[in-house]
Formats: sequence, structure tokens, C-alpha cells
Amino acid sequence: MATNNPLPILITFDGEARSGKGTIVQATKDYLRDTGNYKVMLIDAGQVFRVLVVAATRAGVDLDNPDAIDAFLGDDQNIQDCMQLVKDVYHMEKTERDDLLYTNEVGHNSAKIGARPLSQYFKDELLKRWLEDARTDGYEVVLLDGRALEEVGAGLERDGLCDFRLGLYFICDPVIGARRTLGFANRLYEDLAPDEKASVEELVLQIKARNNADENRAVQPLVRPVGVTVSHLPDIQATSSVDRPMYLLDTSREMSKDEMSSPVITLVTSHIK
Repeated sequence: MATNNPLPILITFDGEARSGKGTIVQATKDYLRDTGNYKVMLIDAGQVFRVLVVAATRAGVDLDNPDAIDAFLGDDQNIQDCMQLVKDVYHMEKTERDDLLYTNEVGHNSAKIGARPLSQYFKDELLKRWLEDARTDGYEVVLLDGRALEEVGAGLERDGLCDFRLGLYFICDPVIGARRTLGFANRLYEDLAPDEKASVEELVLQIKARNNADENRAVQPLVRPVGVTVSHLPDIQATSSVDRPMYLLDTSREMSKDEMSSPVITLVTSHIK
């Protein structure tokens, strides 16, 4: 459908597993919508891979077998079923969606799915469709949450689908990320009970494995911005990137969600005015 609406501004939230970017991107969306009065869309690219994991598991695919994954993703009917599941997930209540997609098993297996070129193609085609819809529907800002997004965002801009304005890449000490995820944010690791420490250590291993898999996959690997100074939130230093602003943000300090999110919200707002 033809439209005279301007291209939506794209802001990418990229980075390591359990780095807090999901929390920060949701807070940013809420602020831009409720306080900034922007029409803003949040796209969770990582959720696409989780949907593919669920679909492949339901079909009995061995996710430890790359050839089996490729055969599943190469079947047109399977792809149509996956498209329908993406739509179904979008309309689910948050609790139902979280119970389906955000388990440790699905998170672990999403790295296996994400390593396959056909899954990246599926995700990229969905992103193109969603950005076309965003412009048609008059969305001013699109926040894209996922991994390996500098390459993806640049490609979407080359395709004339968005104005890729700002890229954010988040890192975090795995122990800090694990503590926050498990609800131990207000307690130091040293103060945890033995079983709680064991839970943290188990999740740390999963975080490291996920990051390693994403960094070493053949297609769209996870890559930190080159030549960018690390900012330790809540402090943010000016970026030295040339083409478009890219920020490398470390969330490892002990801080609340508001303290972690507020400076990022201010940064994003300054780049979309």
C-alpha cells in the first residue's frame, strides 16, 4: 500500500544474553509512548527464533542435528505454520507467551536455530514486512531488540525501509546478569545460600554458552561495535563512531532498573527529536 508517511526511525538494542537490554528497551518504549507521545513499535527479533524452536520441537525435529533443522526450515508448509505461530504468539497474553517462549530450554535451543542461515532469512523477511507495516500505519519510531543488529539495521536502511538512527550494544558480567534474572539483584553473590549460588553458576554457564554460540555462528554473528569506548551505565560517554552513533553500554554496576534505563531513554530521545 502506497503511503506518504516518513520512514520510521530505527533504534537497535543489541548485545549479550542477560545484559538487561530487554528491560531497557521496554522502559524506553513506555517512555516514548506515554511521555514523549511518539507512535512507537517494539520488535523482538530474538522472539522469532524462540517461536521457531517451539514450532520445530512440536514437529519432532532433533535440534542437535543441523541438517534436520535445515530440512524443517526448507519446507514451505512448515514456514507457513511458523508464520501463523508468530501471529498467534503476538496475540497471546504476556503470561501465556512467557510460559511458552521464555524457558531455559527454549532459550538454549534458540542459539541452535539462530545458527542456521534459513532461520536468519526467515527473521529478516519478517523484519522487512513489519517495517513496511510500521510505515504504512504511521509509526514514527521502531525499537528493534535482538542480536547482530548493526548489520541487520544497515541492510534494512539500504532497502529503504527505515532511518537507522542509533545503535546500542549491551554487555554485562554474567554473574550480575544471572543474579538479576534469578531475582537476586539486591543481594551480593557472596551473601547467597549454597543452592542459590548453584543456580547462579548454572545460569552463568548458559549465558556464556549462548554468547559463544552467537559470536561464532556463520551467519550474522554477534559482533561488538568496533572502536567504540565502553560506557558503564548509568554513565554514558560520547561515542567515537563515524557513520551513525553506536554505543557500547556495560550494565554490570549494582543499580536499579530505573537507574539502568533512564540514561538510555535520555540518549534515545536525543537522537529522535
